[in-house]
Amino acid sequence: MPDQLPDDPTILGPDDLVHLRVPADGMCWWCRERPATTGEHKFKRTDLARLMSDGESLIWGERGKNTREIRGTSGMTRDRYGVIKFPKSLCETCNNKRSKPFDTAYETYSAHVSQTSLRIMPGVDFQEIFAGDWEESTLNLARYYAKHFGCRIVRAGLPVPASLRAFLDGANDMPDAHMALITTDAVHKRFGSGLSISPDFAATDREMNRITTWIMAAYVGSIGVRYEWHEEGIPYRSQFFHFPHPVINCFKDEQAVFDGRTRRPGWFASLLQWANRPRR
Repeated sequence: MPDQLPDDPTILGPDDLVHLRVPADGMCWWCRERPATTGEHKFKRTDLARLMSDGESLIWGERGKNTREIRGTSGMTRDRYGVIKFPKSLCETCNNKRSKPFDTAYETYSAHVSQTSLRIMPGVDFQEIFAGDWEESTLNLARYYAKHFGCRIVRAGLPVPASLRAFLDGANDMPDAHMALITTDAVHKRFGSGLSISPDFAATDREMNRITTWIMAAYVGSIGVRYEWHEEGIPYRSQFFHFPHPVINCFKDEQAVFDGRTRRPGWFASLLQWANRPRR
């Protein structure tokens, strides 16, 4: 849940949702068949290694907490402060074998994003990134992010939506969730070319008996993926992973990401959108 938001009695903190938490049973949250013996990376080793390529250490920070320094490959392996990986919530088979195609697609995508000035562009060209295999690879990229968001939900101790598990198992869509490519001005200004994840936003029903909404995002540099889930479903949605050239939705700050309030793209992106619009 957000650490810093304007004073509002309707905004809840993590302690307000304690009664909704699911007791940990030590089982993998994805397959529900094997013990949870591994923790998913919050930030991929390939991303961290790329950021360290000039020999510099990395600085990790979290709202309201001290910063931590990660030095070299040994620092990534040891994860002394528990900042690189989520708590153990997946079995080795799911985290390493079943999801290997997801990791492969993400690494290809992340390398492209880190080397390309996409923030001023109207969209991302998955045909350029993945060539003829763009449809399956883009689905696997979305599943990488779905696994990431699932681990964040489990970290909060709350139930993972069934549609997210089905998507990881091979479904081509999630009828109650929407995933979009985004860029957020405040994130770009604060983190630049680094790696970041948003606060986890959740909403409950009026009686606070169950979670009804999840919204969260993860970024490579200035480009992120936003996940929004609603208990009652999302009938009209346009998933980024169903298109060869999806748009990048622009937001001012993380509160706008939570509210779903986009801003107009810059003049250059708008010009490119106009130039590339379908002709009659």
